[in-house]
Amino acid sequence: MKHTYIAGVIVLLLVGVWYTTSREEAKAPAVIEEADKVVEDITTATEENGPSAESESATNPESSATPEVVDESTPVVETEDVTAVDPEPAPEAHVFTVTGVNFAFNLEEITVKEGDTVTINFESESGFHDWVVDEFDAATQQVRPDTPTSVTFVADKKGTYEYYCSVGSHRANGMVGNLIVE
Repeated sequence: MKHTYIAGVIVLLLVGVWYTTSREEAKAPAVIEEADKVVEDITTATEENGPSAESESATNPESSATPEVVDESTPVVETEDVTAVDPEPAPEAHVFTVTGVNFAFNLEEITVKEGDTVTINFESESGFHDWVVDEFDAATQQVRPDTPTSVTFVADKKGTYEYYCSVGSHRANGMVGNLIVE
């Protein structure tokens, strides 16, 4: 019963991470579409009304055009400077499934970007094992077969870090891998 409860909690957490990530990704096209619509509205208004007095005097300094009076009923569209958008992409969430067998992991290397949120879903296929990376204070529970566990951490520093099984002499017997943070 306890194992079923833990597995259910893990599944709910994973679904929550997936849902949150997919919602954030879905917002980006809508924002871009809205910005394109604002630019289109401004372009259309300029084409219909002709150049403003300000732009005409800038191209022809001798022009004595007076500022155009805006009709109060004409809606004024305020825009944001879309070039001010931060070019840095948001850190991504990465989920890896790692399986432990006697003295080995199924993944010998895991590569992520600096700042990524990393979730390791770990399960022992045979024996008693865990998954540990000291530099990020990340460790799963020590588990037997058919008892999944997981750990989530932020890979906030670049480098190559060894992950290992901390049970007995498993690490010394080669149950290790590399977490590469680019």
